[in-house]
Amino acid sequence: MDVSKQQIRRRMIAARQALYPDERARRSGTAQEAVLSAPEWHQAGVVLLYIPVRGEADTALLAAAGVQQGKQLLLPRAEQGGRRLWLHRWDGTADQLAPGAFGIPEPLPDLPQAEPAAVDLVVVPGVAFDRRGYRLGYGGGYYDRALPGMDRAVKIGLGYAFQLVDLLPAEPHDVRLHAVATDEGLLRFH
Repeated sequence: MDVSKQQIRRRMIAARQALYPDERARRSGTAQEAVLSAPEWHQAGVVLLYIPVRGEADTALLAAAGVQQGKQLLLPRAEQGGRRLWLHRWDGTADQLAPGAFGIPEPLPDLPQAEPAAVDLVVVPGVAFDRRGYRLGYGGGYYDRALPGMDRAVKIGLGYAFQLVDLLPAEPHDVRLHAVATDEGLLRFH
């Protein structure tokens, strides 16, 4: 692999942040529609989402649809000083959020927690995704440690088409996604 993970991160984060807000909203909307049209979305009762930061694809349409459809929504909260994600129930409103360990809006710590094994569908953020189903995050390993506990959950990455690359450096502990939803549709992996 000629390009390092850090080089890929820098390039992709810069490209995300360079999107004009209306372009980001349009692309995010199209990617979210790809998730909403997937049978896995309709079958899921418990859905783990994320709150976007640093130009990530938005999840607001998914949250609104989840609330309307009576799904149990969860959000991750990063453990202070640790390297673990705690999952909390979320009603889809901003008043249940506060800046967390990295300044990312997270669920309030006193909201009810959920076990990772309860998750039916996890919408996974990423800096980049490859055509084998691997993702590149920010390097903290939070999702790498959390996803194995969600072994029965369908894992769908959410991003922009330019974040999809042919090949990412993969480690033995990396968990492959089932699909990636972008502004060009849903790409499934076998």
